[in-house]
Amino acid sequence: MRKVRVGIVGTGFIGKVHMKNLMKDKRVELIGVIEPDEERARGAIEKFNLRRFTSLREMKDAGVEAVYITTPNRTHFDLASRAVEQGFHVFCEKPMTTALSDAKALERYVFERKVKFQVGHNRIFAYVYKFIKHAIESRKIVPYSFQVKMNRGELLNPPWVSNKDITGGFLFESTLHLFYVVEYLFGRIKEMYVFAKKSIYDDFDDWTFVMKSSSGIIGTFISSAHTGWMFPFERVEVYGKHMMISNDEMERVSFNHDLEAETEIHDYSKIPFEEKWGYVEEDRSFITSILEDKQTSVTVSDGLRAIEIVDACYKAAEENESFIRF
Repeated sequence: MRKVRVGIVGTGFIGKVHMKNLMKDKRVELIGVIEPDEERARGAIEKFNLRRFTSLREMKDAGVEAVYITTPNRTHFDLASRAVEQGFHVFCEKPMTTALSDAKALERYVFERKVKFQVGHNRIFAYVYKFIKHAIESRKIVPYSFQVKMNRGELLNPPWVSNKDITGGFLFESTLHLFYVVEYLFGRIKEMYVFAKKSIYDDFDDWTFVMKSSSGIIGTFISSAHTGWMFPFERVEVYGKHMMISNDEMERVSFNHDLEAETEIHDYSKIPFEEKWGYVEEDRSFITSILEDKQTSVTVSDGLRAIEIVDACYKAAEENESFIRF
């Protein structure tokens, strides 16, 4: 059985999540890491028995064919574009860039080099969102409207999450995930009203969006950076004809089929974190795209679209123009 030789760039929390998943995939040979922090590098090397590299070129010379970019947001474009240029298949954590112009350039590079490129929008692989998606596609529910909330309880830990020079801004952190989920579930956003303010942090940290999809579904979305972590900090409610589906983070999903019907509840709270949050299937999907020469599940163009939405929201907030048409 052929194995994909993989390297990891960045061994923080999410880098370790992917390493753990890849070590369990018999189709993968995890070769080594690039990590400037000595303590983190030593921990990853000892725990997973890996080599330490200092550059992508070293990885390439060692026979690595696919790399995971799991570093802070602002570094993604430079690392991913260099990896693509050198012919690696690339898994890049979201956001793949923090600037729209960079996202467009990266899409072009990927198309030119014809490598596999997957963006880390893990939510679409999570059980709760797969359940909602299936219910919509099978027409068990026909959505007419929806409501979304996605809060980041604080921008204090880790300390860099409040630094716009590192993250690109609050919307590039948690909120970006649910923009992608909204279009995954309800179709492309056609019109949107945006309201934002700086309440606590030196960034727009309170956002409210009113949306209309190309299929006519309407909805609201609120995202705050300073609420606290009261459960559930992430929730999507889908409203059909006398029925409703909602999730409580990645822990459970509820489906009420009719006015007097019993509510169907699926509880995933006992399932391991990496699995219920979609990371296991996400990683397996990327490896499958390489081995079977298939399109990745979340393409570079999908990543570009999420950044296009965030870019439009920031421009609207900064220019005090609330209406956006895509």
